[in-house]
Amino acid sequence: MKPIVTRALIYMTGRNCERYVRAAIESVAWQTHPHIHLLFVDDCSDDGTTAIARSLLARHFSGRHTLVRNPEPWGKARSAHVHLREALPHGDFVAILDADDQLIRASILAEMAAHYAAGYDVVWTNFETDGGGIGANGPLDPLLAPRGQGWRTSHFFSFRAELFANVPEDYLRDDRDEWFAAACDFAIAFPVLDQTRRYKFMPVRAYRYTASNPASHHNADPQSVGLSSRRQRASAQQVLAKPALACTRWAFGDQAGADEAMLGLRQHLRSDMHALGQKMDGLARMPVSVPEPASDADTWTQAAAATLAQRCPQLLALMMDGSADKLSISDAWRWWTWLQACDRPPTVLEVGAGPLAAPVQAMVQALGGRFLSACSDRERSVALWARLNAAGVAADVIHVPLADAAIDGYEGRVADLSALPSDATGFDILLTSMSEGSAALTDSVLTLPMAVERLDPKGFRVCVWAPDDTARRKDVVSAWSALAPELQFTENAFAGRAVCVHAA
Repeated sequence: MKPIVTRALIYMTGRNCERYVRAAIESVAWQTHPHIHLLFVDDCSDDGTTAIARSLLARHFSGRHTLVRNPEPWGKARSAHVHLREALPHGDFVAILDADDQLIRASILAEMAAHYAAGYDVVWTNFETDGGGIGANGPLDPLLAPRGQGWRTSHFFSFRAELFANVPEDYLRDDRDEWFAAACDFAIAFPVLDQTRRYKFMPVRAYRYTASNPASHHNADPQSVGLSSRRQRASAQQVLAKPALACTRWAFGDQAGADEAMLGLRQHLRSDMHALGQKMDGLARMPVSVPEPASDADTWTQAAAATLAQRCPQLLALMMDGSADKLSISDAWRWWTWLQACDRPPTVLEVGAGPLAAPVQAMVQALGGRFLSACSDRERSVALWARLNAAGVAADVIHVPLADAAIDGYEGRVADLSALPSDATGFDILLTSMSEGSAALTDSVLTLPMAVERLDPKGFRVCVWAPDDTARRKDVVSAWSALAPELQFTENAFAGRAVCVHAA
C-alpha cells in the first residue's frame, strides 16, 4: 500500500515587505515536510520585495513555486480568489503565511499533513508576536457552527484545498461589492469553516506574527484595540453577517443527524452537571481548609466532580486517560480553590513534571493563567507534553539540564532553571512536583534558591508536594526558614501531603 502524500500549498502575500520576506520564505524552506509548493503574491510592491522573493524561491523552491505580481494593490482577498484558486491543484491543503511573518516550528507542516491524512479538514495552531505576546487561538466545538464561537483560528491557519474551491466570490467582497481590504484572513476562514466540523487545533505556537510592522492595519489606526483596527472590526462584522455556507462534512459522519444526537446528549449531561454544580457555588469561594461534609460525602464528591468537569473539562479527560498520575476529587478540589486564592489568574512554574503537572496545568489554563513545566528528565518531559496535548491542554513543557546546587548544608543536583527562556519570569506560584522515588525529589529543598529569580518579586507562593516524605517536608521548612525568616509555612498543607510557603 502506498503511503498517503498530503501536499502543502503555502499562500504567501505581501506588499513592501523587503525587511521581512527573507525570514518568511526561509522559515518555509526549513520545514521538514517534503511536499511543499509556495505561491508568492507580490501585491504591487515598490521596494525590493519582488527581487528578494524571486531569488529565494529559485534557490529553495526550484520547480516548486509560483510567483505573481499584481499590476496594482489587490489585497489578500482578491488575490486569493484569483491566484490561490488557480494554484489549488498544487496542494491537498492550503496554509496561509504572510510575507512579513514567519514559521517558528520546523515540523509544523509535516504535523499538519498527518492530521489531514487522518481525515481533518481545517487545522490551525496558536501564535506569538514579535513583541513577546501570546495569541488567544483555541479549539472550536465540533458540534456547533463556527460562527458565534469567536475568532480562534487566526495563525497558523490551514484548510483542505477543495473547501476553498467552494467559496463563492461574493463571500470575499464587502457590502459595497468591493474586495475586502481588511480582515481578509477572517473573510477566507469563515466560509471554509462553515463547510465542515472536522476541526483540529494544535496547541503549539508555530507562527510569529510581526505586530511591529508599521504598515499593519492596527499600527495605522490610533484607535486600534490590540491587533485589530476599526476597519478590520467593521469588515469582520460584514463577514459574519453573510449566511453560512452549508456544512457537508460533519464530525460524526456525512449527515447532520449523528452530530445533532451527540449535541443533544451533551446538552442533557451539561444540564445535569449544572444542577449538581449549583451545590458547589458557595464552596468555590471558601478556603482550602474547609472540611468535607462527613455526613454527605458522596453528594459532596459528585458535586465537586460535576463542577470541575463543567469548569475544566480537560481535567476530566486527564483523570480518565489511564495514566498512573492521578488526583482524587478531594485533592483536585483543594487545588482548584488554592489556585484561586489570589485576585488574578495564577502563573505557575512547576519543576519536575511530576504527578501534579498535568492536572494543575489544565486548571491553570481553565482559569486563564500561565503554566510552565521544567524537567531534567527528557523522557518524562515528552510524556507530559504528549499527555497534555492528547487532553486538549496547550502544553508548555521545557526540558532543562541538571545543575549542582547547595544551601545551608544541603547539596544536590536540580533542574537548571537558568536555562529557561529569558521571558520565563514573574511567576506567582512555584510548584515542586517530582515523581515519587526519583533522585530529584531528595533535592527538592534546593528548588527555591534556584527559582527565586523567576518568581514575582511582589510576592509568591510555593508548594512542595511530597505526600510520603515527611522528612523531606521538614527539611524544606528547616532550610528555607533559615534562608528567609520572613517566609510563612504551612507544614501539613493539602491534608498532610505538602508544605506550602507564602512570601509577601
